Amino acid sequence: MRPEKSLFSALLTHFLMGVALGLSLVLLLGLIDAFHVRDLVAKSAAPVQTAVMLITTYGLMFGIGSALTGLVLTLEDES
Repeated sequence: MRPEKSLFSALLTHFLMGVALGLSLVLLLGLIDAFHVRDLVAKSAAPVQTAVMLITTYGLMFGIGSALTGLVLTLEDES
């Protein structure tokens, strides 16, 4: 049997999975270009800062959402 994972370790795992999912989504948004995100970033006043802000926003948004969902599921599983 596997030893029990600590709450921090479980939340960190969920957070990192969410960040990976958010980064893959922003990569798909940039590659598919169905919503013209690439043009919007390229034509902005500071394209590098806009791209970094877009990437970090999606990564943190999905990461925090996954961590909160993981917290609820972990606490529900323990009780």
